[in-house]
Amino acid sequence: MLSLENSPSKFNGHARKKTPEKRLGSPQEAIVHIRNRKNERHAAIKIDSLEASNSQLKIIGWCFGECTIKLVHNKRNTPHEISRNRRLDVANSLKVSEPEGGFGFTVTTTLQNGEYTLQLQTLMDEHETTYDFPLNIKKTITHQEKKSNSPQPLGFIEVAAVANTTTDAVVVGWALHSEDTAIWIEDEEGFPFSLQWAFRLFRQDVLDAYGNSFGHTSSMAGFMLHINGVKPGNKLRLMAQMMDGEPAVLGEVECTSLPTDPVAASRWLFGIQTPMGQLHQRFPLVDIPVINSLKEHQQHTQDDLPVQVRQLGQPPRQPLVSIIIPLYGRTDFVEHQLIEFTRDSWLAQHAEIIYVIDDPRLVEEFAAQAELLYRLYRLPFRWVWGSTNRGFSGANNLGVQHASSEYLLFLNSDAFPQQPGWLQQMLDVLADNPEIGAVGPRLVFADGSIQHCSMEFSRREELGIWINHHPRMGLDPKLDPHRELTTVSAVTGACLAVSRINFDRIGGWDTSYLIGDFEDSDFCLKLRRAGLQIAYLPTVQLTHLERQSFKLLGQDDFRTRVVIYNAVRHQTRWRDLIEASTNGIV
Repeated sequence: MLSLENSPSKFNGHARKKTPEKRLGSPQEAIVHIRNRKNERHAAIKIDSLEASNSQLKIIGWCFGECTIKLVHNKRNTPHEISRNRRLDVANSLKVSEPEGGFGFTVTTTLQNGEYTLQLQTLMDEHETTYDFPLNIKKTITHQEKKSNSPQPLGFIEVAAVANTTTDAVVVGWALHSEDTAIWIEDEEGFPFSLQWAFRLFRQDVLDAYGNSFGHTSSMAGFMLHINGVKPGNKLRLMAQMMDGEPAVLGEVECTSLPTDPVAASRWLFGIQTPMGQLHQRFPLVDIPVINSLKEHQQHTQDDLPVQVRQLGQPPRQPLVSIIIPLYGRTDFVEHQLIEFTRDSWLAQHAEIIYVIDDPRLVEEFAAQAELLYRLYRLPFRWVWGSTNRGFSGANNLGVQHASSEYLLFLNSDAFPQQPGWLQQMLDVLADNPEIGAVGPRLVFADGSIQHCSMEFSRREELGIWINHHPRMGLDPKLDPHRELTTVSAVTGACLAVSRINFDRIGGWDTSYLIGDFEDSDFCLKLRRAGLQIAYLPTVQLTHLERQSFKLLGQDDFRTRVVIYNAVRHQTRWRDLIEASTNGIV
């Protein structure tokens, strides 16, 4: 990682050609990324502040990558001191582990007249490469030059909440300061977290109170900052460099506990009011890192939970397909499904049926109901209970763990076949077309109108997100232009068939989305990333009551923010494929 020696001797042992010095943009203005021939990030550097007094020059910043930095004065090496410090904010942003000495650096030297250059040397593509970054000393405002009537920085930390299972925290407050004033969050050990990575938001109260002193800069005084490495009970301080050059504490708060359940944590986070149109900017900076960590911890915990399995009747000895059906909220649809299944002799001979209970309230009820249903219809099926609610993706993945077939069919409990032979047709598509990763049928509402005939991606500019769109929803199936197997962008997970090989190839369903939404399109896009196609089969049609159980969650403001959150996470992962799909590339 970063070396802060005053000599580039670490490179001298390589018998390789030295490349000429290169000049890039100024790290005083923005982060400078250095990439190799494959366009991979090799190094990065940023200067956060440059302080000049009558006798001293101090450069504070950070550097990532295997590189050495040194200071040059009038094109000659000049004596200088370099110290290192931790920068967890940089590690969080780059999503890499911080080296022992830290990413941060402070370079000090005696100030003289002339030109100063900060040099970065690195070994890249088997060549020693030097990058020169001339320093703009003239633009630096020293403490002595600041106007005596400039307002001192102000700020306050209103709340800080941390999940003790992950040490991820969110700090909420406000800060007012001039552009050249350093301001940061600091933990009890003095480790700094830069507000450079914070989400800034409008605060009318701060503007009303301090607008006359700070002008337009006071309008976006609010901040939300994600940090990690702290625990409940730890104290955090809002720090600023005052006019006399000394740091001062603007505010202090003791960290409270953030719920460890991802949904409960999201309710707390989403309760921090932010305009809907700005959530797509906030979520990647603050909410997604926190919730992702909680989701990962939850998944590890769930992997160790006991699983209860009950097999009723004798399934086919070597089933061709496993039908996996999650149950949440209600179980009264199960009998209607089983009735339709019993009318399909091919299904009875070649399919194993697996119901995955995903709601602790249903376990006792369904255990008794299942015994009765088997005695009535004599169709073998299995039910699985994984000791907790795992969500749609988690329930599907659990079902696959107890499946033994070459093919998998994921089916909602409120989806009902309209005719025998439907499942065989879907599997024939996969068997005859190895380039197809998943296939889905047409779904219609109870009134016969179209609910699903493939999925598209639609842009909501006012929210800054791409959403999943069901074209021709509510229309007569006769208006569906597709008459035969068609390649599409995505299909719904309410009824989706895939081979077990391709399921394992992409790692199954992603369990990091909140509550619901986008899991099926994410699944399809993972298959497409693997070089496979998604197909829609209009010759197979099922009735789908569409989210009868999901409506139990409510349709409040929280639900809207969940959709936006999932959309932001989805488009962050798949923006290139989404945009390609809108340009007709599927």
